[in-house]
This record gives sequence, structure tokens and C-alpha cells, in this order.
Amino acid sequence: MKQLAIVLFFLFSIAIIAQEKNLDSVYQALQKHQDRDTTRVSLLIDYTKYHQVRNVDSMLPLVKEAIAISDELGYKKGAGYSRNTLATYFLMKGEIESALTKALEANTILQKINDVSNLTFNNNLLARIYSRDGQSEKALAMHLDNIQLIKNKPASDQKGGFYYYTAQAYEILDSLDQAQIMYQEAYNVSEKANFSLGKVLSSAALGSLYNKRNEFAKAIPPLTEALAFHRTHKQSYSVANTQFALAHSYANIGKHTEAIKRNEEAITIYKNQDRKVDLRNAYRNHISYHAAVDNLKGENEALKNYHRLNDSIFSAEKVQVIEELQTKYETEKITAQKDVAEATVALTKTQSERNRIYFISALTVAILLLAAGILYFSRLRAQKKAQLITLELRETQKRLALEKQYRNSELKALKAQMNPHFIFNALNSIQEYIILNEKNIASDYLGKFADLMRKYLDHSDAGFITVQEEIDSLQMYLDLEALRFEDTLIYKINIDENVQTDIVKLPTMLIQPYVENALKHGLLHKDGERVLNISFSKPKKEILCCMILDNGIGRKASATMKEKQGIIHQSFATQANENRLQLLNYKENKKIGVEIIDLYDQLGKAQGTKVILDIPLLKP
Repeated sequence: MKQLAIVLFFLFSIAIIAQEKNLDSVYQALQKHQDRDTTRVSLLIDYTKYHQVRNVDSMLPLVKEAIAISDELGYKKGAGYSRNTLATYFLMKGEIESALTKALEANTILQKINDVSNLTFNNNLLARIYSRDGQSEKALAMHLDNIQLIKNKPASDQKGGFYYYTAQAYEILDSLDQAQIMYQEAYNVSEKANFSLGKVLSSAALGSLYNKRNEFAKAIPPLTEALAFHRTHKQSYSVANTQFALAHSYANIGKHTEAIKRNEEAITIYKNQDRKVDLRNAYRNHISYHAAVDNLKGENEALKNYHRLNDSIFSAEKVQVIEELQTKYETEKITAQKDVAEATVALTKTQSERNRIYFISALTVAILLLAAGILYFSRLRAQKKAQLITLELRETQKRLALEKQYRNSELKALKAQMNPHFIFNALNSIQEYIILNEKNIASDYLGKFADLMRKYLDHSDAGFITVQEEIDSLQMYLDLEALRFEDTLIYKINIDENVQTDIVKLPTMLIQPYVENALKHGLLHKDGERVLNISFSKPKKEILCCMILDNGIGRKASATMKEKQGIIHQSFATQANENRLQLLNYKENKKIGVEIIDLYDQLGKAQGTKVILDIPLLKP
């Protein structure tokens, strides 16, 4: 999907260049042709295409004039197409309701006159609007309408694109069988139309889909075809990504030697381009590939490189200092236990000496010899006992150190997964604004996103942050989400006066996943005003309470929607935070408590969800 976005942006740039070449001629023709007729309508609409990517506000007077002339003349084609252009203007301005209204008006007009060309364009616009509004099923319906309109048309680049977009819509809804059929049809149409770019995009999508469905053998041919295209066009990063996917396919059908070969090329390219995150993931897979062929040397080398990269990405040097201090403490504790054991051995030795003196004074030379023998065996037994105690202490030290290292590694791995999870969601939103060419919104979103990333980077080295730092991060995150919810999200953060926000600390990234769940599963699908309240209080002396309250659709309705869409897995953020809480609470006297309460009114209708976090206070 990442490569697809780049390709689409490239094609869109070519279209902009072509528009600029014709701009002067369109403008001059528009100035000369002042008659209010169908020709002026066409010129007005053509001129708005330039302003779509330059100055959106300049579109409005042009398209309004086009609508007025079309309505005066009864020019249905112009009336439909100009309303479609007005809907595009509203969508770019973020006015979703107005965009939908005008697009539906255009759809009605174009259907009556059976203008297939403009109708397919309008259906694509409706699909964009529905997708933007979170109505994926309606977006799919628009794509399917386009398939019906063009299925009997000859093969063309545009026809291949319609099948491709329909496949994507199916994949978003996890209808993988239908997605596969549409991707294959997109490939077939692109092949007939000699559209090489369409073929490679469809091949790559099919390969990724087969891997997603664990049909790894089927994934190899389409991925190999995409690889050949990327090599021919010297797209090195795409070559690396495709080889990475092919290595995964080969490994899962038992061809680990081939998987190693493919993965090594990906590693080489990632190294040359200094793509640390991709390189770390490639080394992670390399470990299992070498392990499968019993190549201990290769496995150890990959493991070493993986940990080196992982540490460099997440600034593990400071974490290592903490681990060394903890290990030193455990070592000193074990050393003290060893000293006690040695003192016990010394006491045993002294007692044996007293017994020997007693026997010497009371018995004959023969008895003295016997006593000497007894003393010898006593010493030997004491030495063996001391050796056993020492060995046991050393094993205990190793076991404690390994257990500590394992727990810290799990916590670090979970934290490493949760940060990219949030980054991935935010970048998806930014990518959508860029593809839709909403530059102002995208710029605002990207600026706020950069500030938030800077904040998370400041926190990345710390296991705990103050309540005030957590509140600052939540406000920045919710400001970003408010953009995504089109100003229908109202949130409040209340702080009890007893909470010393600059002193009290809590684990990093503890509250954000629950806020994210409230937005994604509760408020996203709610109609009307969306309200989120976050409060911090101190009900007990040593407890910080955080309550997250939303007026969303509730967990039961959200689960029902997931079942209808075929989604049966648990949310990543929820599962990751549950695992992290288990690690944070491991062998702790005071544990972090979580309570999730479903809210209902008197009639039993869902009124939202309340999450209560009880966090033991941590002071510097």
C-alpha cells in the first residue's frame, strides 16, 4: 500500500503538469468566449481543474457560474458535471455534508441522461466522501456501480483502475475472496490494455493478499512479476520490499535457503538507504530463517544485528544503565548470602577442631589417628557443601538476571509496538489528506503530528512521566483526532486540585490506548455530538485515579459491527496494553487496576463506556 500511494501521487503530478501546459489556452479561450452557452460551461469547468491544486477558494465563483448557465439553458450534462465539481470543492474544504448533498444531486441528473463517463467519475467522488465519513460499505457500493457501468467497455487504464479500487474497498471490509477476484480482474484488464503499471500494482496487491491469507505458494508468482518490474525501472526500495515479502512466502512453504537469499538482498538495500526500522524487521525474520536451517552462526549474527538496531532506535543505552544498576543490586544481595554460607562453613570447621582436641586428650594414639581421619572427612564434606552452596548462588544470580532481562525485553518490545501502532494510524490520516489534495488540512495535521512525535520522542527514554506531561500529550493527541472527526468531537480533561501534576508519575503510554479505543470503537460510529471526558483524581493517599468517559455506541454495539464486518480479532492497542499491564504488575505489591463499565439508560439503551484506572503513586 505504501508503494501504491507513491505511484498514485506520481500519476497525479503528471496530470497537474498536463493541466499547466493547457492553462494559458483555456484561460484565453474563457476570456474571449463571453456568451452564456454550453461552450462557456465546459471552459469554466476545465479552468476549475487548475484551481483544485492551486487555490481551492478560486473554484467557487467559476463553478457557481457554470451551474447558473447550465440551469438557465436546461443543459443537463453541464448541470450534473458542474454540481460534481462543486461537491469536489466542498470535499476539499472538509464540508462533508455539503459535498454529499451536491454529489447526490449530480448523480440523479447524470443517471437520468445516462452520462456513463461523468457518472463513473461522480461515483468515485461519492466513494471518497463515504470513505471519509467512515461508511466503507457505501463506498464499496459506489465502486460496484462503476463496475456495472464499465464492465462491457473495452479494456483501458481507467477500467483497470475501477477494478483495483473495488478490490481495495473489499479488502478494507475484510472480504478477501471478493478482493482477490477484483485484483485478478484488474490485472487481466491492465494486461489487455497494455497498462504495465496497472499490472504490477495488481500483482503486488495479489501477492500481499495471498500472504495475508496464508496462501504463501500462491503469493510467489505475482510478487515475482512485480519484482521484475521494479528491477527494470530501478526502483530499489520497492525491490527490497518485494524481496522481503517473497522471503516470508518462501519461508512459510519450507524453502528457507531461498528465503535467506531474498531477505539478504532486502537487508543490503535497507542498509544502503539507512532504513533502520525496515532493516530491523528484516533481521528479525533472518533469525528464524537461519534457525530453520540450523545455521547457528547466521542466527547469532542476525540476532546481534537485530538487538543492535533495536537498541539504537529506542535509545537503549539509558535502559542498559538501569539494568546494570539492578543487576549490581541483585549481585550484592547474592554476595551477602554467600558470606553467610561461608560463615556457616567456618563455624562447622571450628566445631570439628574442638572435637579433634577432645579426642586427642581422651584417647590413645590410635584414637588420635582415628580422630584425624574423622577430621579429614569432615573437612572434605564441608568443602563440598560450600562448593554446592556457591554453585547454587551463582545459578540463582544467573536466573534472576535472565528473568530481569526477559521482563525488560518484553516491556521494551511492547512499547516499541505501541508507538508505531499510533504513528501508523496518524500517517494513514495524513496520507489520505495528501492523496485527496487537501493541502491546508494536511499541513495543519502534519504540524500537530510533528509536535506530538517530538513529545513522544522526549518520553521514549523514560519508563515513567509526570501527570502533567501525560495531560500535555493527551491534549496534543486529541487535537489531532478532533481534525479527523471534523469538529464533532468535544473533549474535556479535568484535574482534581489534590493531584500534584508536576510530582506524581505514571507509566508512559498507559492512558492513550484507552482514549484511542474510546474514539475508535465508541465515538467513531456515533451520530451527532461526540463527547469524551478524562479526569484525574486522588481518591486515596497512595492512588491516582484516571477516568475515561465517552458517550459512544458502547462495547456491545461495537462488537456487533465487527462481527458483521468479519473482524474477530481483539484490538491491537487493547491486547498490547493488557500484556504491558501484566508485566508492570509482575511481583508488585501495589498493582495497576483497570475497570471497564458499560453505561445504559433506564430503557437499557447504551449510553457509552467508562474506563477507570487505579494507578499506585510513584514519586521521585
